Amino acid sequence: MTPEKIEKLFWLALFSWFLLRSLLLGCQYIGNADPAATGELLKFFTQTDIDAGRAYALKGFWFRAIYGVVFVAILVVLVKSGLANTLWQRVSLICGPGILRADLAFIIVFLLIVQLLSFPSDLYFGHWRETESGFSTVGFGGWFLKYLKSLVIGVGFETAGFLLLLTVMRWLPERWPLLLPLAMGGFALAITLLAPMIITPLFYEQKPLEAGPFRERLLEMAARAGMAVNEIYVIDESRYSKHTNAYFTGVGRFRRIVLYDNLIKSHTPDEAALIFAHEAGHWQYNHVAWGLALGVSGMLLAGLLYQRLFPGFAAVSWFGLGDVSAAQNLPFLLLMATILQLFTVPFESQISQIMERQADRVSLELTGLRSVYQDAQVRLARDNRSDLLPHPLRVFWLYSHPPAIERIKAAEQYEPIENKSR
Repeated sequence: MTPEKIEKLFWLALFSWFLLRSLLLGCQYIGNADPAATGELLKFFTQTDIDAGRAYALKGFWFRAIYGVVFVAILVVLVKSGLANTLWQRVSLICGPGILRADLAFIIVFLLIVQLLSFPSDLYFGHWRETESGFSTVGFGGWFLKYLKSLVIGVGFETAGFLLLLTVMRWLPERWPLLLPLAMGGFALAITLLAPMIITPLFYEQKPLEAGPFRERLLEMAARAGMAVNEIYVIDESRYSKHTNAYFTGVGRFRRIVLYDNLIKSHTPDEAALIFAHEAGHWQYNHVAWGLALGVSGMLLAGLLYQRLFPGFAAVSWFGLGDVSAAQNLPFLLLMATILQLFTVPFESQISQIMERQADRVSLELTGLRSVYQDAQVRLARDNRSDLLPHPLRVFWLYSHPPAIERIKAAEQYEPIENKSR
């Protein structure tokens, strides 16, 4: 394929990204206008709940719509104008060649530039919108300190990941696509294992759930789910926001379930137990391990495609590519990843939704509290101001969780296994 055709395909991909993103944003703006969907929703929620969710979802809509295009446009300009390549040359001249000199410096500098470009969006949605919506419990200083911690940790891990990628590609110039997924999968696994012990304490006070009937109930529930867990952890999310949640992390004997303190404060013991049981479902199905395995598979496919297509990419001069393992390729790779990610995200979304449905079912099997489950979903959606009438296409394409009404209706239709066998 000639460089001219490859360049045309790039512009076609960019234009397709713009159209698809515009379509998905339009779906967010419109929402689900089906009267039947509204009628189903009003069985469990009030019109005030619906309006509050829509208002929160659309707050900053035009900023998001415009800023996303501006961000990608700036990346295109950096690559097309040669500015990114000029930066690479200057860094190389100052630092000298080598993976721990020019490559390391360039990766850090470019990632910091990307963070700087992202800062207005992070500030708008991470602080201003949360403050205006009444969710934030910290001022700008508290938010900015957390942002700086996240910045340092994020850039640090991303830099280490890129250096590992370059090292593997240089050591195995022909077979790197086969080994790279294993190396990067091991790196992701290490982060998953270390995060609760090293990263979480930098942001939260993390302590065991207080002894008492509630803790004993959760541990008993965990035992019935086959969870080898001696402790349940609580983090003080209330120092940052009023959002309620719980999450599951880790693999093997390092798995753990963490509850937000807001969850315990704002939900009844039965509701909090159900949410815990949902996380137990993730544990039971080993979803973190499955996620890592799927990530490794996706990286293998991406590596094989990149190796195959690289000669064509390199033939387009303004892409600014060196050899296949050059750090100077990072700006182009980030640009392509930003464009292509929107087309591949439905695969991740649908797999995630399947996992969430599995975890929901386990929560009902462990507790049998079907009506309480419905109440918990209503409270979670209300507390977090969820968009209760999202457009079906947007749900399919982007949502990692089924919408609240789908989860509530699934609970209505739930039948215990013993009833089905009769």
